[in-house]
Amino acid sequence: MVQELFVKKLATPTKIPIARYVVNPYIGCGHGCLYCYARFIGPFKKMAGVWGKDIFVKVNAVEIFEREMPHLKGPILLSSVCDPYQPLEERYQLTRGILELINSHFKSAHILTKSSLVLRDIDLLIDSNVKVTITITTDDDRVRRILEPNASPIEERFEALSQLKRAGVDVSVFVGPILPMNPEKLARELSKYVDKVSIDGMNYTWQVERIYQKYGWTRWLRKETMNAVANAFRNFLEVV
Repeated sequence: MVQELFVKKLATPTKIPIARYVVNPYIGCGHGCLYCYARFIGPFKKMAGVWGKDIFVKVNAVEIFEREMPHLKGPILLSSVCDPYQPLEERYQLTRGILELINSHFKSAHILTKSSLVLRDIDLLIDSNVKVTITITTDDDRVRRILEPNASPIEERFEALSQLKRAGVDVSVFVGPILPMNPEKLARELSKYVDKVSIDGMNYTWQVERIYQKYGWTRWLRKETMNAVANAFRNFLEVV
């Protein structure tokens, strides 16, 4: 279900280190990642929706952001509890409209996405004050299909990373949460594009415990496995 709604406020202050404000053009996310904290942290928990299927679109987001823009002092994060390039963005283009405003005021911003749709807006990202972080959680697209069913395939994310890098966009990689993978293979591939990565283990493991048991992945929920992945990555990249 897609439901359009009108909001009175868009940008909200945040304590996330990379930004002073966060902007979420959508409530809910069509990627449907099984592990996502946003299903119970943030506004979605109040919407009585089904995670990954019910999306609430802030159709006046660009208009509200334009009104708020002059008062924002500091970098902006797109986004914290949704992917700004989730599938519905192709239709609504709210993130693109917000980026156009950010550029027009030369504001600093940071995009966090696991979608190759970000390439649609490469014209706005070149020579901008906007950083992009691509989330790549595994090298195994079978794992991606199970845990991130509607997110971009892993190869598409690598292609997005490659094209953004070639275009001179300030781009980085976040490996989080760490999903079942071949860490040496993934780190070697990432090292073609970046010198360092940020990584994080699985938080709120109760959301995926059953499916991890089904596929024999339970060791990937242990802290020692995350440490082993970090050590493997350090053979190829700086881990931050």
